[in-house]
Amino acid sequence: MSTQTIIQTFLQHIFSGATDQALALVDPEARFISTRPVPNPNNPLHGTFVGIEGARRFFSGFGELLEPGEFNIEASFAEGEHAAMYGTLRHRSRTTGKPFPSDWALICRVKDGRIVLYHFYEDTEALRDALS
Repeated sequence: MSTQTIIQTFLQHIFSGATDQALALVDPEARFISTRPVPNPNNPLHGTFVGIEGARRFFSGFGELLEPGEFNIEASFAEGEHAAMYGTLRHRSRTTGKPFPSDWALICRVKDGRIVLYHFYEDTEALRDALS
């Protein structure tokens, strides 16, 4: 599979609830980062999550905070081990019920058929507004 196909397949598995299939595409030393690599006590998604169990915690935290909604990929491209995507999303806060609309971008690196870097960028101000 190409780098781009691996990332697209991973996201399809995540959003369809096929977590184990998604995690089969993750390297044991992978790093998952949502916007900020440093932990933030006000946002459990911030920090660097390492390995397969780190990826599981990363997406479990997402599920605890947000009800998945729209996730649109406007474009994606790859060169060698690197892939990038961007688009729009609209999720909902589970605690407040407020919508979380955002543009997003994703930078990934794939090595030997597995994800070794997953760095997701979103509108952190909009997320904070939705959660408060």
